[in-house]
Amino acid sequence: MEQSLLSYAFSLFLSLLFCMITYVFFDLCLRAKVLLAKLQNQGIDGPKPGLILGNITEMQKIKSIKLASDPSVFSLKEPPSLDCSSVLFPHFIQWSKQYGKTFTFALGKKDRGPLLGKGLITTNREVWSHQRKTIAHNLFVDKVKDMLSIVLESGSKLIKSLENVVKDTGKVAEIKVDDYARDFTCHVISTIMFGENYPTNTGLFSKCRALILASGSPTILNGRPFYRFLPTKQNKEQWRLEKEIYSIIMETTRKCTMGGVGEGMIHTLVDGANLGELGPSTPQQFIVDNCKDLYLAAFEVTGIASIWGLMLLAAHPDWQARARAEILELCGKEMPDAEKLSKMKVLKMIIQEVLRLYPGVAFVSREALADVQIGKLCVPKGVNIWIWLLALHRDTQLWGPDADKFNPKRFANGISAACKSPQAYVPFGVGPRICPGMSLAMLEMKVMFAVMLANFSFSLSPNYRHVPNFGLLLEPKYGVQLLVRKL
Repeated sequence: MEQSLLSYAFSLFLSLLFCMITYVFFDLCLRAKVLLAKLQNQGIDGPKPGLILGNITEMQKIKSIKLASDPSVFSLKEPPSLDCSSVLFPHFIQWSKQYGKTFTFALGKKDRGPLLGKGLITTNREVWSHQRKTIAHNLFVDKVKDMLSIVLESGSKLIKSLENVVKDTGKVAEIKVDDYARDFTCHVISTIMFGENYPTNTGLFSKCRALILASGSPTILNGRPFYRFLPTKQNKEQWRLEKEIYSIIMETTRKCTMGGVGEGMIHTLVDGANLGELGPSTPQQFIVDNCKDLYLAAFEVTGIASIWGLMLLAAHPDWQARARAEILELCGKEMPDAEKLSKMKVLKMIIQEVLRLYPGVAFVSREALADVQIGKLCVPKGVNIWIWLLALHRDTQLWGPDADKFNPKRFANGISAACKSPQAYVPFGVGPRICPGMSLAMLEMKVMFAVMLANFSFSLSPNYRHVPNFGLLLEPKYGVQLLVRKL
């Protein structure tokens, strides 16, 4: 009997192993070769991919050589050098020179399952359409205008927090602004999601932040098939955080929707989970995954963009002074209202320039779900098209010789006049999948910068190290330290 069970288990193991090998062979070998051949026949070429890891090994090798040849790649002078592509993505620069601006490359089987799940960011077709309709109507411009009071309340909390720090240290305080910017965006999205009485001691945001860092940790093994199922230290940490975040979101949802009445976008997600196409997700997973996606966009992406904006304002006192003069003329030391915010032209130009130089994401990718004709190019089904925003937003042929410089004046006459092609400015994505929270993100950045500039002047601390880092998002590796003075 025991021998029979062992024989059965061994047969099952061999069957599973055969299935895995077959999957890897057909999915990674034959399918990839067919797609690559179709692109090469149209004159699009690139580095030869490896069988399992694609071009990941070569990418890491090129980056290591770059760092070894020039360890002082980031300038620490004021204002800091804004060209980070040559260090973070030297492989793309090398390949674009070798194969042209359009080239092929492969990344193996990268997976962000624990972080993004099956929410709005990753789904397609009917499931995506249902999620988009569920979420987007809460973030239309007219709805965002009604959120101004929430954003202003967050701005008031930010000012009080910074005032206390400056008061405790004297006239000038060295402050690492990262956590303050994230606290600002955290309060906004939490109130919008769960209402004014949302639980503040759940640890949700710290765990989401930890999951983002864990998911963005670079490792050569990330491209291996089935790697995310192995009990590695990194995977076990992601699984633990995923379970804890799931429990927190569902418990918070239960408390905030008790009795079927209340406020907050969570009610819309609950309704969406019970109606419409969910695909493979359960109603609970629908709620959790879309909550995580909203947190990633509204908390982390907007927070990082604001941190970069404060760094650039600190590094360019002339633009800081121009924006402050505009704000004080319109509002004095009072909180701005919607009408006054709409009149802040200089501030809008600054935000547009911040998002050009440091967009929320470094790449926009789209998978062809069917054969697609783009001009003379036929993109085969299954190919992912990557738009490299850092290169697109800094292309001197589109933006002029100062493309790597901070110059908000380029937006004085709008986006259409700022570059040769308005389609070259896509900080929030492009097409039907453009970020639904774009208006909210712009409002948050306007309010944060307006209240900061009206109450403080700031410059870069000598301790600031300008080292952009790319994990999942492009953020300052060591944070942004500013010397903050109360006005």
